[in-house]
This record gives sequence, C-alpha cells and structure tokens, in this order.
Amino acid sequence: MIVRIIGVAWLTLVLAPQTALGQADVRERARAVLSPPILEAVEGLVRDAEADGLPGDPLFAKALEGAAKGIPETRLVSALDGFAGRLRDAHVLLGPQTPAPLLVAGVDAMTRGVPNETIRALTTAERRPITLVVLGDLVQSGIEPPDALSVVREALSRRANDEALLDIPAMARTLMREQATTDEALAALRRRLRDSGGRVGAPAPPGSEPVSRDRRGSGG
Repeated sequence: MIVRIIGVAWLTLVLAPQTALGQADVRERARAVLSPPILEAVEGLVRDAEADGLPGDPLFAKALEGAAKGIPETRLVSALDGFAGRLRDAHVLLGPQTPAPLLVAGVDAMTRGVPNETIRALTTAERRPITLVVLGDLVQSGIEPPDALSVVREALSRRANDEALLDIPAMARTLMREQATTDEALAALRRRLRDSGGRVGAPAPPGSEPVSRDRRGSGG
C-alpha cells in the first residue's frame, strides 16, 4: 500500500503563496537531496506535468517530503506517479488558472474523500487552500460532505480566520466522541461557532446554552 505523504511541511506548502524564490529553492533542494533515480523520475513527471499546463513544484516538494520520511524508492516513485495523476484531476476540476497551492489542497481533499460535487459547489470566495484542507479533515473524520461544507460555511459567515478554521476538525472529533450521534455533535459544533463568533476553541460566553446530549437533529 502506498504511504500517504503529508505533514507540517506539506501543509505549509499548501497554505503558503508561491514565489519565484520559493520555486527555485524547492527545485534546488530536490536536486541536492534526492537520489539520482528519484530525481530522474520526478523530473520526468515534472516535464510531463508542465507540458500539460500543470505546476511542477508540488511534485518536487512531494518527493522531498517522501525522501525525508524515508519512503523506499520504489514506493516513492509509485506515490509520485499517483500524485501527478491526482494533480491532473484537480486541474480539470478546479480549472486551468488554478494556482499551485489550491491544486495541491484539492488533491488532498479528494484523497481524503471529498467528492467532486462538493468541491464544485465552492464559490470563488470559498475556493481557498485552507477551506479544502478543513473540508478534507472533516470528511475523513466521518462527517458527511454536505454537513462538512455547511460547517465550513457557517465558520466563514462568522469571519473565522485561518487559525480558527484549522481548529474546527479537532473540535468536531472531540464532540463526536462526547455526543451520542454525529447529528448531535454537529449541532454542538454549530452552537460553538455561533456562540464564539467562529472560534470553536474559545470558551462559550456567560449564559450561553450548554451542550446537551438529548438535543437531536443535524441542524443548529
């Protein structure tokens, strides 16, 4: 089974803007660090990707991440080839002008089970890397895609910042452990979003409604 390669460095790539300096840096590091067989494989994938209008830097970054984790070369090449295919899928889904960080986030969301129709449903303003990262995390946690999208939109409507958005999946998992059903956990999560202005990790204000185990339904 191919190991899914994702970590803090990969999330940083997803959320950080691309610059000419950053592009040169990731390629130079790849050429300095990767073994000749891996470098040859990734450069071939990059040539093919760029010929199709896709960014090549995510492939170099993916290769560096895999090498840092000690993934065996044969499995790493297979993982890179699969990632290149998913990058093409995200390119078709999100459009030819999609920047690299958003494409990478799209790949991550699709890999974690976010359906194409959910990604297509995102408005232009909602199509941000962090939105897709959070959607993927919620869906992977067991929340149905329409509910995950609803939660993210609730947070965005309350002007949640990036840090607050990234807190949502962990709080969702906590509430899913505490509540009897997923619907109850979602109701509790929405109440937290409302009561704390989009910051689920913030304490509820005095006099706010406590989380109740007998409250039912998927709405808030």
